[in-house]
Amino acid sequence: MRALAEWVMRGRRYAIGASMVGASIPLLNWLSTAIVSLVVLRKGAVEGLIVLLWAVLPLGIAVYFVGDPMPVIALVGTAIMAYILRVTLSWEFAIAVAVIASAIGSLVFEYTAADLLVMLVEFYVEFSKQNSIEVSSEAARTAIVGIYAMGQACGMCALLVLARWWQSQLYNPGGFQKEFHQIRMTPWFSTGIVVVMMVSVIFDDQLGRWLPLLTVPLVFSGIALVHWTFGFRKMSVNWVIAFYLLLILLSNLIYPILAALALMDSYLDLRQRIQTKKV
Repeated sequence: MRALAEWVMRGRRYAIGASMVGASIPLLNWLSTAIVSLVVLRKGAVEGLIVLLWAVLPLGIAVYFVGDPMPVIALVGTAIMAYILRVTLSWEFAIAVAVIASAIGSLVFEYTAADLLVMLVEFYVEFSKQNSIEVSSEAARTAIVGIYAMGQACGMCALLVLARWWQSQLYNPGGFQKEFHQIRMTPWFSTGIVVVMMVSVIFDDQLGRWLPLLTVPLVFSGIALVHWTFGFRKMSVNWVIAFYLLLILLSNLIYPILAALALMDSYLDLRQRIQTKKV
């Protein structure tokens, strides 16, 4: 992966070529997004915009035939996140952009990909029936749009992490690990998320779909805290692998735990307390 990043950063033509090739292959759309984000992080908005516009061409064609705007939304949203991170050096602001962009993207998906959404709703309803759960088409539609938004935000955050890691490998070895380990939501940001969550619960029929999306910043911060803990305790990489396996296999259990840890860390600064206790 580092070799690819080095090749891309040799010049504009290389970045454009690699991003267009990635965008042209359905399973490599994510690679195009990471490349554009790397260019934005390293060379700024203007250079990144040039590469982005070329990458949008094959993605736009794919959207026209498939009907799913997700690749374009991910590309544009992650590029904006990269610019915000470059300017502010704040992962909190960048993740906030991911939430907003994903919410907008899910609405675009809902009203532009009608045929695909109908197929997903039918599958969701049928799957629920097989598990003895009765779900209306409207409830299924709401759930799918909410899951779509959450998945979009998670994907954009992951791709920005990849682009930032590339940048660190090329220009600041070891810098990304220190930066990622210190990601923490400030109390005002966490409070804002909690308030919006409460409003979404109260007005569940209108806003309940956004609850999964609102958990993304907290879970992302929780993952950073776990990585910091492993690093602080000098634990082997096997622990990291085990953690992600548990996250995948027991997501319904681990996901809320990570969100709760992130809230605690936001208000109590757990890293500082752990370091002070050890000293």
